[in-house]
Amino acid sequence: MINLDGTGLQQITYDGIFAAFPMFSFDGKKIIFSSNRNNKGTRDTNLFVADWVE
Repeated sequence: MINLDGTGLQQITYDGIFAAFPMFSFDGKKIIFSSNRNNKGTRDTNLFVADWVE
């Protein structure tokens, strides 16, 4: 995450596996991102939707 002015850079995932392309829902209550976690060694990329809790 990062503020619009470029300050406040903060990592929000901590898995060693690829995770990228995060987007928030319009109301800011959910986040979706892509990841290769849980793909059992394949090249599949999954989408994950999570509730955003600060």
